Amino acid sequence: MIRVAILCNDRLCLPAVSWLMASGLAVAVGMPAATHETSLLIRSQCQHSGLPFQSFSRKSFAEDLRLWLDAYQPDLVLVKTFPWLIPSALLNIPSKGFINFHYAPLPAYRGPSPLFWMVRNQVKQGGVTVHQIDEHFDTGPVMLQQPVLIHPDFTFGMLVSQLAFAGLHCCKALMQGLNDGTLKQIPQPEHNAGWYRRQEPADLVVDWEKMSASSIRALVLACNPWNKGAATYCNNWIFGLTDVSLAGIIGNGNEQSHLPGTILTVDEKNGVLVSCLQNQLLRIDVIYCEEGFFPGYKLSSFGIKAGYRLGHYTMPAPAIQTPSHANLYPST
Repeated sequence: MIRVAILCNDRLCLPAVSWLMASGLAVAVGMPAATHETSLLIRSQCQHSGLPFQSFSRKSFAEDLRLWLDAYQPDLVLVKTFPWLIPSALLNIPSKGFINFHYAPLPAYRGPSPLFWMVRNQVKQGGVTVHQIDEHFDTGPVMLQQPVLIHPDFTFGMLVSQLAFAGLHCCKALMQGLNDGTLKQIPQPEHNAGWYRRQEPADLVVDWEKMSASSIRALVLACNPWNKGAATYCNNWIFGLTDVSLAGIIGNGNEQSHLPGTILTVDEKNGVLVSCLQNQLLRIDVIYCEEGFFPGYKLSSFGIKAGYRLGHYTMPAPAIQTPSHANLYPST
């Protein structure tokens, strides 16, 4: 039986890690020293299974990893969403090396944050890639790949769930292939390699004057749930668009009827309709702010009215008359 040690960090790993523990293949689990829901769950599972759990610090990772390998003598280390590069001097200590689960197609989607960009860019197919680790990030030869379709309505979180269970399937296939000796390692071609950096705050803000309605919706989906939505602002108040939907076109769509970002309705009956480029309409279904999550029409309770423009700090006079609402947070 192959002795497997696991390095992990994100909930993407949970189905496969649980299976490895239950199958008796896992001999040790390591994670970065941070407290979050996934780390607490895996630590609890290790205690229940009697497996040693190791918290690694970034500063002493290379030294501590060597001691960890010496202590538990794994034949193989499976790396699942672990954020740090494995020191090249340690790669050959396990007889079967280190094998990484990258939750996107390689080599096209290398990097630390492909999932955000795949949803943001409305890519239709993702997948899981299992590859041998070499001295660089995401460049080693591929052993297994499984495609995963990305439905147009998938949020970031929904894609993560699909990939997590595809990762479990790949994990079982990998262990079977290693036992049978049937796996081949195929070098990654470099001609179509891509790198997807970690998203920055500016990437998470809606630009009403440049983004189409479908592009705004894609950004909202890519930010749900981890960022609680895509950011926008109005009247010196920042809030998140957590869920939005496409709502058709204003008039014949030939001439821009309203400036992009203009709120056309904000009430319980009609919801919140916002004009976008090319007269497209976007409905704001759910928002997030420091006070909580709310249906979009609750924007009226925060002083937002028809005629206001999202993405602007200075308010114009309302262009459309709507029933008055209680202004819980009047502007100053």
